[in-house]
Amino acid sequence: MMFKKLFCLVMALVFVSSISVCVFSQEKEVELTVLNYLDITSPEAKAWDATVEAFNAKYPNITLKIENSFGEAYHQKLAALAAAGDLPDVMYLWPGGRSAEIYKNELTEDLYPFLGPDKDKFVPAAVTPQWDGKLYELPIGITATHVMYVNTKLLIDLGLTMPKTYGELVAMVPKIKEAGLYPILMPNKAAWVMQSCLFSALVGRIAGQDWLDALIAGEASFTDQEFVDSLAFVKDMYDTGLLPPQSIQLEYGDGPNLFATGRSPFMIDGDWRVGALVPLLSEEEQENFELTVFPDIAGQKGESGSTSTVAATGFGMKAGLTGDKVDAAWKWIYFFAGPQAAEIRLIEQGMIPTYIMDLSAYDISPLAVKRGAFYPEHSGTYVLDDKITGEPINILNIGLQELALGNTTPEKLAAEIEAAR
Repeated sequence: MMFKKLFCLVMALVFVSSISVCVFSQEKEVELTVLNYLDITSPEAKAWDATVEAFNAKYPNITLKIENSFGEAYHQKLAALAAAGDLPDVMYLWPGGRSAEIYKNELTEDLYPFLGPDKDKFVPAAVTPQWDGKLYELPIGITATHVMYVNTKLLIDLGLTMPKTYGELVAMVPKIKEAGLYPILMPNKAAWVMQSCLFSALVGRIAGQDWLDALIAGEASFTDQEFVDSLAFVKDMYDTGLLPPQSIQLEYGDGPNLFATGRSPFMIDGDWRVGALVPLLSEEEQENFELTVFPDIAGQKGESGSTSTVAATGFGMKAGLTGDKVDAAWKWIYFFAGPQAAEIRLIEQGMIPTYIMDLSAYDISPLAVKRGAFYPEHSGTYVLDDKITGEPINILNIGLQELALGNTTPEKLAAEIEAAR
């Protein structure tokens, strides 16, 4: 009886396998033209080759016809192909900036219909609209320019707990100062730091996304109360001592060492600072550090827990593909951003994925694991210098330092920025 059952099971498996082979063999051969952004002499080339090999193994019926280009040559090539109406099936794209003309002319497909419910498998800030409410490339990475790093052991030693509101954070200033420490460490001698690593997130939180969208569209003004209030908030941070005025005398590179050696319970910087902190802290010490964002602000219109983010690059597809070709194009785009390729980049390059994964199983530092866990927890708002260019952003960067010195007012600075538009 046991032999008969085993025989039946084996025959069933053979039958199922034969059906799978049949179905697989019926899949049509598809050739996909790919324009890729890659320096073939770079270390990233190893991860790229491994990704292509893994894709070929999973989808042997899809042939990738790849052309690699890099730097300005890539952008010139893509622009020429777009002008000639001869775009490849899939191409490496930016969320805005260098790819904006392609999006304006609707030369690529919106990926939201393809992504569907799988959108929830990616960190929220990676799959926010890129142009005209659409998603034109599926980002493989993301940068949070605002992170509030916390030395939890130092907080406990000071008899303090994590603040949930701005008021609670300000209330900590006397005790932190009594200990001879910086309430918040944010070296701001380089003018871009305040704007990129804190102010952008504050504007998103105080003014809200709708106002920011209106500003970028030219339908709102820098002199609007929302922006003036955001500037006034920075002034208040200096006035309360939360940000010591001498922070604008600290070199940007000084931050990680000062923070790692316990000079402040808080440091505000970008997510990239994890890379500078890891060599300064043992794995055991890293367990005492957390990544979060600025606490809630009274009257805020933006989302609680939001940060300022810039999505990275990824692949998009040419508009108008149909049938097996469009199916193959989406398979490549999703594969490149999805778990298998993300794991290759994590192992080969240490690149934190936008696909939500448990990073604790990988041989990376505790702080890098915490960085990976940070992204799914925090929605994204704009980094101002990614959306505003030229003289207005220069005036803003310098003006934020002038606020610290008391050389300008929020109203005056807002008017100067608006006049430079």
